[in-house]
Amino acid sequence: MRKLMVFWGLILILAACGGEAETAPSASSGQAIPPKAEQIICTAAYRSSVEVGIEREETLTFSDVDDEQSIAFADMTFHAAYRTGAADNERNLRVWVTDAADTAVYHTTLFQLVPNSGPQDQFVGGHGFTGLNYSYAPDSTAELQYWCAVEAAGQ
Repeated sequence: MRKLMVFWGLILILAACGGEAETAPSASSGQAIPPKAEQIICTAAYRSSVEVGIEREETLTFSDVDDEQSIAFADMTFHAAYRTGAADNERNLRVWVTDAADTAVYHTTLFQLVPNSGPQDQFVGGHGFTGLNYSYAPDSTAELQYWCAVEAAGQ
């Protein structure tokens, strides 16, 4: 009898933990499918100290081909790598910040993207689909801000 109660208890727990899996928007779900980005544009803004305004701002532009680019600043380097997912169905954008010598990684983020749509800009202030991010050099007063946005067909 005790084994039967444990069995039914486990069934109830599994049923309670189960749920509808989160899926990408589709035409059948009634959600709008954002068009696949023709370009992803990452902007990096650098200042040597939080006491001063932005001293330099540059962009990296990615089309729908595997690519890796970087921008070197005085105390940090901003890197971004876009992968189409053609080889492994893992479309993504990875961004990271290193020291100027490219020996220490200060910050890294992977944005996993739906293979055939989006991403979709969602942050106010023009901060795209990544939002506004900050990275700091530990032995410096420098600050690097970055964000990435999309440019879809017809924009």
